[in-house]
Amino acid sequence: MLAVVGVCALVGSAWAQPDIGGTPIWTQIDYFSGGPWGMHVSSYVFTEGNEPDELGYELQSGEMLFAYFLDGDENLDVSVDTFSVGNPNDMPIFGVLYEDNIVPAGFDIDLYQAPYLYTYSGPAQATVYTYAGDPFDPFSTLDPDEWSLVYYVSDATWWELGPATASGAGLQDTKLVPVPIPGPGGLAMLGLAGLAALFRRRT
Repeated sequence: MLAVVGVCALVGSAWAQPDIGGTPIWTQIDYFSGGPWGMHVSSYVFTEGNEPDELGYELQSGEMLFAYFLDGDENLDVSVDTFSVGNPNDMPIFGVLYEDNIVPAGFDIDLYQAPYLYTYSGPAQATVYTYAGDPFDPFSTLDPDEWSLVYYVSDATWWELGPATASGAGLQDTKLVPVPIPGPGGLAMLGLAGLAALFRRRT
């Protein structure tokens, strides 16, 4: 399958895709709005040899890098608490990290915010970046004028659109962003696993 670069911009918005380096095979822009808060999320997908040098992470064969650039809407006054990316295909995910070495043009490093917690966790099968809750920093949220770059690495051969959720002030919004999917062999294994589970339920 050929890699095609896609760029999805907000209709009626002059907000541009931030440049985080490398040569992504896919980019898109989404606007998450939970009512009193809002946030632009730029998504990037990288394959081996195309990842940003500044990350200091070299992908191996069969790995894909999924990066998300979060930019709080400076016109609103409520902070964002969490950003999470679902894993509908139950793919192996590792290298859940954030990046503070890359500052796209037009962004101020002083307005960078690292997540307080960042994990790939449990039954929810989600990569979660939490900005609120640091007991030593009561203001540890992604404020309207702040930005953050988070990413994870997965064993995958391609991607599809899956759910991502951002929340703040007790409200949340969900959009579709790139997530990993297995190759044909992996899909077959998922199918066999499903059949096995169905067989177990019926016996």
